[in-house]
Amino acid sequence: MKATVIGGAGRMGRWLVKHFIDLGYNITIADINMKSAMAFANKVGADVAITNLEAVENASLIVISVPIESTVKVINEIASGLTPSMKLIEIASLKSSILPFLKKIVKEKRVVAISLHPLFGPGVKSLNKKRIALIPVSDPNIELRNARKLFPSADIFIVNVDVHDRIMALTLSLPHFINIAFASLISEEDLRLLKKLGGTTFSLQLIIAEGVMSEDPNLYASIQMNNVYTRDYLEKLLLKMKELKVAIDNKNVDAFKRIYNTSKSQLSKDEQFNEAYSRMYRALERLNEFNFQSV
Repeated sequence: MKATVIGGAGRMGRWLVKHFIDLGYNITIADINMKSAMAFANKVGADVAITNLEAVENASLIVISVPIESTVKVINEIASGLTPSMKLIEIASLKSSILPFLKKIVKEKRVVAISLHPLFGPGVKSLNKKRIALIPVSDPNIELRNARKLFPSADIFIVNVDVHDRIMALTLSLPHFINIAFASLISEEDLRLLKKLGGTTFSLQLIIAEGVMSEDPNLYASIQMNNVYTRDYLEKLLLKMKELKVAIDNKNVDAFKRIYNTSKSQLSKDEQFNEAYSRMYRALERLNEFNFQSV
């Protein structure tokens, strides 16, 4: 069986290549970075195609792992080479702009198109209990059945496209925004001194921020700028930050406590809320143990 991974030299693309090799597929890689694609293909025993259209020839499975804004372009490039026997997967983090083109391809080429969003990064070692969102294109049952065969042991669940993209504004755009701003601020300070004096909250926040800053800025810019829901949630975030700052500026303890307790009351509905503080410490202890073992 031949599987093609377009964008196979990228970080997530490499993970996908290795995953499908483990499933027994013969892999062909297509990537805009030909030098990187050739080096990686030689390492894992894959083939390399010059063009995206060439890459999909005779493939039973095609996986598109490219930036959000490039996904539709790639779909159009390979459209003439698609046949009804093929399965087409795309894994973009946002779906609203992509789904109409997938539906069009399904109608015209009668392929099985599967729109997935792996809710994990390329550093994951095992799919066990890892979550993947499936956004229906045509027939959710057929798409879910195929996805489960291709990603066994993963927790794959169906979610509507509008719900998906709105939630991504909260779970991707906002955390990235907060951490990029945090990183921008502390990068102007003495980081060694901050780490020496920083407590648990700061240490964990720094790890998250540095993890965010180690990624591709083009990816994060795309997530921020291509989600129609992001701006509204950023405005809400800034308003809440302003409200909290006003309470601090005015030394208004009652206002501060009101904001704090209102949020706490809502968050406490989470069944894991009462364990959050101890979980935070356990997470940091495990990270410290890992760092010690890695030295």
